[in-house]
Amino acid sequence: MKGDTIGAISTPPGSGGIGIIRVSGPDAIGTVDGIFASKRKNSETYCIRTAHEVVRMSAFTLKHGYIYDPATFSGEKEENDGVPEFVDECLVSVMRAPKSYTGEDVVEINTHGGSAVMRRVLGILFRAGVRPAEPGEFTKRAFLNGRIDLTQAEAVADMIQARTEESRRAAMDQMSGKLGALVDHHAQMIGETLARLEVAIDYPEYDEDEQIITEALSSLKGTGEALKELAATYEQGRIVREGLRVAIAGRPNAGKSSLLNALLGFGRAIVTDIPGTTRDTLEEGMEISGYPVILTDTAGLRDADDPVEKIGVERAMNEAARADVVIFLMDPAGNLDEELAMLGKISASKTKKHIILAVNKCDLLTEAELDAYKNHFSAENGAKNVEILTKAGLDPEDILYISVKNGGAAAISGKIREYLEKHGAGSGGSILTGERHKALVDRAILSIDRAILSAEEKRPLDFIAYDVWDCANALGEITGRNVTDDVVDMIFSKFCLGK
Repeated sequence: MKGDTIGAISTPPGSGGIGIIRVSGPDAIGTVDGIFASKRKNSETYCIRTAHEVVRMSAFTLKHGYIYDPATFSGEKEENDGVPEFVDECLVSVMRAPKSYTGEDVVEINTHGGSAVMRRVLGILFRAGVRPAEPGEFTKRAFLNGRIDLTQAEAVADMIQARTEESRRAAMDQMSGKLGALVDHHAQMIGETLARLEVAIDYPEYDEDEQIITEALSSLKGTGEALKELAATYEQGRIVREGLRVAIAGRPNAGKSSLLNALLGFGRAIVTDIPGTTRDTLEEGMEISGYPVILTDTAGLRDADDPVEKIGVERAMNEAARADVVIFLMDPAGNLDEELAMLGKISASKTKKHIILAVNKCDLLTEAELDAYKNHFSAENGAKNVEILTKAGLDPEDILYISVKNGGAAAISGKIREYLEKHGAGSGGSILTGERHKALVDRAILSIDRAILSAEEKRPLDFIAYDVWDCANALGEITGRNVTDDVVDMIFSKFCLGK
């Protein structure tokens, strides 16, 4: 509850050189002051309780001292005869409201990073009246106190979870307020249009509907186009935030597991000469050109009799269907018609995807045999095969002829890099990375489209105004200006404890 003083460990679980315990709220400074002792200069005595060392600290300063347990000290004198139990030597920093992370008084206790130390200090704070912070509550207070908007608050979680340079950069852009400022600009334009419409509704005697509708149409069309451009960045933003999903598919023994291991640079998957070794999906993350990439090895695609293998094949097809990119490996010694049939099934899935087609094990072919295999995809001798490739969005010239065993993974990696450069490269402007933002921008666009239709059909101003109002509401929900408590609670519940 706002008004309580809350505390939590803000550093990751485990042991480290330093651990940070954050305390925020109206009693943060006084509470820490009550458990802090500093050593007197050139003396073996300590300033305890009555010195108010923390209370007298200036904002953004550090003080060296010790955290002690008040339960072990009952003396009333400033200079103690019996030294209390010191829990840890520490540095205490003070940030005073409103110039702090939460907008409240904040104290951070820098202890040694052992879990036992931090738990003990936190327990002392709880006994002194500090309440355990809920997940994301420090950032939630920053939002509720108006220090940041909701897009910036969500970017904090993205920054913590960022695993690649592009993820970090996108989170930093949003955390700096770029997205919120852009949305606020569009909301302001919509608000001005709504205000003109409402004046015309309230004062119909002026009879200027035609002019007001003309002005509203011009403004709404401009804002609508800008929002559509913003919505179009979501695919790029999703890749930056969640990662590019890449499924490795193909017939059994095509070299899928070997390719996974080669791309990762270590032996993640079991590789044997026995077809059907991989019976389930195997997922691993990596980074390419600063972007997160999730690689998934899948079971070999074939008509299986074994019930377990059947499940594996089904999962392989499902993984290929949800992937952004499918690497389809072919074996020149395999049945080409069956392989192309499987490729056709993958490309025909409802979800649009990019396919990288690679013929593996080319090191086992003579030059003449390789030329003969390539001839299967020529216009003269392989028209049916070319048609299948065309339906899959492929050109015979795009086929890679590789040997995973002899470094062919580099060519695959290069193709993924090319895809990222086209679909994931930063535009320099704000991008949408979250589903919530995308859904609300889509709602705002839909409302504008309805308002434009009403205006063009000369409907009453009330019809236009309602949709313009709904658009303003949608944009306001993005930054949190008119968001419900339930939505706020849902967003911050996904944060880590201590942030």
